Amino acid sequence: MKETVNNISIWNGLDNQNLSPEEADILVLGLPYDGAASFRRGAAEGPDRIRSISGHIEPTTEDGRLMSNIKVLDLGNIDPAGQSQADYFVMVENKAAELFKAGFPTFIGGDHSVSIPLLSAAADRWGNNLGVIHLDAHLDLCDEIGGNKLSHGSTHRRVLEKYKLPLGHLWFVGIRSFETQELQFIDGRSANIITAAEMNRRGLNYTAETVCKGLSDCEAIYITLDIDFLDPAFAPGTGTPKPGGFSTRDLYTLIEKFASLPLVGIDVVEVSPPLDHNDITSFAAQRAITETWGRLFIKD
Repeated sequence: MKETVNNISIWNGLDNQNLSPEEADILVLGLPYDGAASFRRGAAEGPDRIRSISGHIEPTTEDGRLMSNIKVLDLGNIDPAGQSQADYFVMVENKAAELFKAGFPTFIGGDHSVSIPLLSAAADRWGNNLGVIHLDAHLDLCDEIGGNKLSHGSTHRRVLEKYKLPLGHLWFVGIRSFETQELQFIDGRSANIITAAEMNRRGLNYTAETVCKGLSDCEAIYITLDIDFLDPAFAPGTGTPKPGGFSTRDLYTLIEKFASLPLVGIDVVEVSPPLDHNDITSFAAQRAITETWGRLFIKD
């Protein structure tokens, strides 16, 4: 594993390389892989770009709570260079399994295929006690895209198959794009899908309450955030943007609501700096990460 942590001021100066994983509240791992993207690439540059802008303000939440006591250890990146996707994912899954035994892991992609090994590690640890919140414009339930069964549109299909997770333990939030093969897969199944249109009609409180109630029997909740959950106006730097999405304000409100759940990890994926404008997307992702930390570890 090649680790790259070059700036001691990253994460608003919270990163402390003297910590062991067991001592840290937060563990950060970058996964700079975009070889499974079906349209436009660039997400491999996401982890380092998000880090590079993460020290621009004092370590506070947006509502003014100090985060200086949160212990963060950034472990750098797992470099995929020279490996097949399958071999790379074995490395990622093994490392994620280690981190789930320590602090609160925060993974930064990379395209959404990197969530396959992350969710696999979580499912291996918590089994049917695991619940997943999928914030995305897409379901990512394709069997394959372009012949690749490890595509960024196949994330949940692979994990459901491998670990036999109940489909009811997955909540798909903000969906506004469906592939034919996904519709065929969910036909006759009970899938928890809250579309963007329904969220617009019924509101964020309804959405959060519905998801939290639906996951009330799960002992461990993992959030996977595809940045294209946001409307392209708020996140232009992503490979497959879909109009009709959400504002950063909406996202941070949902994070606040979901922080009451027994969260065990989060990934933020599909930030593509080469497609971005003025780092709008990278800043949105960086803030989503730090707001999650603040909500979890800074109590009123």
